[in-house]
Amino acid sequence: MIPLISEPVIGAENDELRLGIASWDDGSRTARSIKYTWFTRNGRAARGGEMPVEALVQAIEFARRQGYLE
Repeated sequence: MIPLISEPVIGAENDELRLGIASWDDGSRTARSIKYTWFTRNGRAARGGEMPVEALVQAIEFARRQGYLE
């Protein structure tokens, strides 16, 4: 991912949400993703946690239906 903007995660001040160009973008810079970023002991951003922005609403609705969100 190429992060374009980020903000701290509420309740997890050492983590952040990042929005940017997805790691699977074809070079057109049109594939967007969101990433929950946590940091290693060395202060480097950990790998993983990236998903397409377009899947975000479905992910939230899925979590709600399964009782993970009230």
